[in-house]
Amino acid sequence: MEAFALYLFKSVIWLSGFTLAFFLFLRNERFFLLNRIYLLAGILTSLLFPFISVHYTVLLPSVLSIQTGEVTMNGMPDAGSFNIRQLSLLMLALYISGALIVAFLLLKQTRSVLRIIKKAEITPLHPVKLIRTAEYTSSFSFFSYVFVNPSVTDIETKEIVNHELAHLRQKHWFDLVLVELLCMLQWFNPLVWIYVRFVRQNHEYLADEVALQRTASPAIYRATLLNQIVGSPVVNLANSFNYSTNKKRFNMMKNIIRSPYRKMKILLILPFFAIVLYSFAKPEYRYEATGENSGNNTISELQMKEVKGIVVQRDGKPLGGTIITLRGTTIGTVADDKGYFKLHDLPEDGLLVVSYVGFKTKVVKPVFTSDMKIEMARDTVKYYGAPAPPPPPPPPLNVAEPKMDAKTPPPPPANVKIRSANGKAPLIVVDGTIKNIDIDEIAPESIESVVVMKDKSATNKYGEKGKDGVIEITIKKVPAVEATEATEATEATIKEDVTIAKDQSPVTQENEKAPFVVVESYPEFPGGNKAMNAWISQNMIYPAEAAKNKISGKVLVSFTVNSAGKVTGSKVIKSVSPLFDAEAIRLISSMPDWKPALQDGKPVDVQIMVPVEFKLK
Repeated sequence: MEAFALYLFKSVIWLSGFTLAFFLFLRNERFFLLNRIYLLAGILTSLLFPFISVHYTVLLPSVLSIQTGEVTMNGMPDAGSFNIRQLSLLMLALYISGALIVAFLLLKQTRSVLRIIKKAEITPLHPVKLIRTAEYTSSFSFFSYVFVNPSVTDIETKEIVNHELAHLRQKHWFDLVLVELLCMLQWFNPLVWIYVRFVRQNHEYLADEVALQRTASPAIYRATLLNQIVGSPVVNLANSFNYSTNKKRFNMMKNIIRSPYRKMKILLILPFFAIVLYSFAKPEYRYEATGENSGNNTISELQMKEVKGIVVQRDGKPLGGTIITLRGTTIGTVADDKGYFKLHDLPEDGLLVVSYVGFKTKVVKPVFTSDMKIEMARDTVKYYGAPAPPPPPPPPLNVAEPKMDAKTPPPPPANVKIRSANGKAPLIVVDGTIKNIDIDEIAPESIESVVVMKDKSATNKYGEKGKDGVIEITIKKVPAVEATEATEATEATIKEDVTIAKDQSPVTQENEKAPFVVVESYPEFPGGNKAMNAWISQNMIYPAEAAKNKISGKVLVSFTVNSAGKVTGSKVIKSVSPLFDAEAIRLISSMPDWKPALQDGKPVDVQIMVPVEFKLK
């Protein structure tokens, strides 16, 4: 559908250019044969040239900085959302309907003429056949048949046959067939109907030129033409003798000598050719090799080739969404729903890294002579639910640990199920709102205080709902300064989606140093940011309760990519809901290894932020 729409658009552009050039420079010229060649070339160009595309080379560095679109988590589909596919189908149905109407009218006209031919008396006048019929008031030719009204005199009939014989010998029917096909293809384009008029008018100029050379009396020929001024064209595939009987047609019959150099006007179409070919040219990307010894060489000089194939599980089922990358670069792709993938511009000595969550990462040598079949084995490591959040940073030296209020018990550890004496879960109240969640779904580091109520104190405050106990949880409030910084960071990540964190990260336990903020090269997800978006979308689990209550929003997650490429220290900078926070932390923490950042040629830790948007569609 998209390919045909693009073809149609290019075809309209080509024909429009030829129409405007003819109207501006050639329509008043008396080089009728040259004009016919030009008009035929315009038809053929608009039909064939959309298949032709010019390519040009664009050199890119082999390592690109991170610039991606926003990572959006797609939830349940919204029945009322706008469906672009339905609009496309509607537009296609409208276009086909218009083309069928044009074809139907043409067939109807042709059938009417064929019906007259079948029942009429035919007078052979080699190589044409003369038919006198009162069905039509105007005279015209339909291929080798010439139709004349019985009221036309023999002298006028001779001049008409002389004119129509020129149409037959010059095979003008071929132009008419092509232009009618073009009308069916571009019926919506008003310029195509103007182009049809130019073609028919030029046919009459050509026939007049020949008829005036063969007639015994040019005055009688012109008088016959004036007598035929009444009437209208009968069928689109016919050449009407009285077509365009105006002053201009009679002026074109005058034998006026013009400079042959005026024919050079036809070359004015060449700049239009260059503009259109350049406008629709396709870029071919080549990646420059980087490094101290790379010089001016490019990867395109290293026999770049194409590899394609399919990724499957051991049982033969396709593994859609698998990430395939060229090792050591950000060149990569994502397998489609059926497991198929294709990569261009690969060196012969390169290696492919194939990865998918829950399966063992595989490194294979590309096969260029045939389609590859990559079989992935499941990883023996199993995951149960969301991983426990990272421990809080150790307190600074010489600072006394804060004392816990006797009335405020510490927050419960993650993954602990709290039940009342009868085995039922207590009522959870977060910031004064009753929540239908387990307490282990709330990140411990986000809790400011917890109050446990039971028996009469619980029922007095919450009625029958508090009979199994109540746990009141107060979430920490973000200070105004921190909130402002988080908002600024969010706005920055909306523009680049992955950026350096503005806040200072806690001291890491690995190297006792804070992560870098500005480095020579930043961390890169395997396969680039398109692959990262696909990986997150594929592995996201939209919380059932959030989907049920139609909750959506954006969670800003900060994490560190250490010198080994591991994702560590994931934490929520801007929260929407504890449900989303837990899922965002799980997603970021389970990411595959990144390509680490480099500073002075050495891998270093860098803290970055990613906004994860939970959006129902």
